[in-house]
Amino acid sequence: MSALATPDINLSTVEHVRALLERSSVPVSRNWLLAQLAQSGHMTTRPRLNRALVFFESLGVVVEGSKGVQWTHADSASLRRAQATGRRL
Repeated sequence: MSALATPDINLSTVEHVRALLERSSVPVSRNWLLAQLAQSGHMTTRPRLNRALVFFESLGVVVEGSKGVQWTHADSASLRRAQATGRRL
């Protein structure tokens, strides 16, 4: 017996989910994400949305808590400089 295959996901889905999460200043639910994707004409399934969120979690750019999913990545010049020199902030 084979295990269930991980759902394939389009890059455009990943980009749409990223944009929604980056724009939101508060944690959002998966249902809200699905509704926003559908409203923008980019419908996807819950397994594909989950796959995108797992991808972002593995990169460490989102966190999920009791209130929902939130984008955590901050791109700043000081962080890039510290990372390049190996210094701690």
